[in-house]
Amino acid sequence: MTTSPAPARKHLYSALLCSSLLLLSAETLADAEGTLTLYLNGGQYWFDEERLSGSPYIGYELEDSAGGGIGFGYNVTDRWAIEGVYDYFSVNLKNSSEDVDVQNYHLDLLYQFAGRFCYNYTWQPYLVIGAGELRVDEESYVYPDSWHQRQTMVNFGAGIKYELAPRWQVRGDVRGFQGIEEGGLDSFLSIAIGYQWQDEVAPRDWDGDGIYSDLDQCPQTPPGIDVDMRGCPIDSDGDGVPDYLDQCPGTPLGMAVNEDGCPREPYNPADFAK
Repeated sequence: MTTSPAPARKHLYSALLCSSLLLLSAETLADAEGTLTLYLNGGQYWFDEERLSGSPYIGYELEDSAGGGIGFGYNVTDRWAIEGVYDYFSVNLKNSSEDVDVQNYHLDLLYQFAGRFCYNYTWQPYLVIGAGELRVDEESYVYPDSWHQRQTMVNFGAGIKYELAPRWQVRGDVRGFQGIEEGGLDSFLSIAIGYQWQDEVAPRDWDGDGIYSDLDQCPQTPPGIDVDMRGCPIDSDGDGVPDYLDQCPGTPLGMAVNEDGCPREPYNPADFAK
C-alpha cells in the first residue's frame, strides 16, 4: 500500500521544536525529592503506516486516534524521576470496518530542568526517555481466531509541567515511539492532570553549602563558596555578580557592570564610525 510520507513525523518534529523553545525559556522550581505523582492523561496518537506489519492485517494501516491512560511517578531526586505509564486506544483500520485495541505501556526516566536557577516559578520543563511495549489485540478476526501482536517500543520526548496548586499539576507532553521489531515511528501528543504527595525523606544538602536542598534557592553552588540564607553565593556589592566571580569588588551601588563585575566602558558613538 502506497501512502504519502507519514504525518506522524511532521507532528512530532513540530511539537518537539515548540517544546524545545519552552525548555530554553522557562525558569523553574523542581518537584522535591520523594514526590509521588498519580496522573490521568489523554491526547492524540499518530501511528506509523507500517505498524501492522507482521500481523494478519498486513497491508492495512491504523487510523490516528485519540486515547489516554494513567501514570505513576516517583522523584528519586529533585531532577530525576521514574514513571510507569499505561495508555489505551480503540483504533479503526483505514478503509475497513474492523477495529483493534491498542495498549501502550512503558517505564520512563525523566530529567527535570529544575533547581538550576535561583528563582521559584511554577513552570517545570523536562526531557524523557523510556522503553516498553505496544500491544495490538483483535478478538473477532477469523484467521487466526483472536490474536495479538506485541512490539518493543523505545520512546523519547519532552514536556512541561505547571503547578495548579500545592498538590495539583498539569502537564503537556510530546513523545516519539520508535518500533524495534517492525520499525516505524509513532508520536503521541498529550495533556495530563496529576495529584502529588510527598514521601518522607531525610533532609539533604546536595551542594554542601549548609542549606538544605528543599530550602536552597541556588542548589548548584560550587563547593567552598560562601552563601547567604537563601543558599545563593554572596554578592557583597550588589552588582549581580557573586563575590567568587567578581573581579572588581566594591563596585558603587547602581553602576552597570559586565560579566566580570567590573564597570562597563562608557558608550562612545565614535566607536561605530571607525
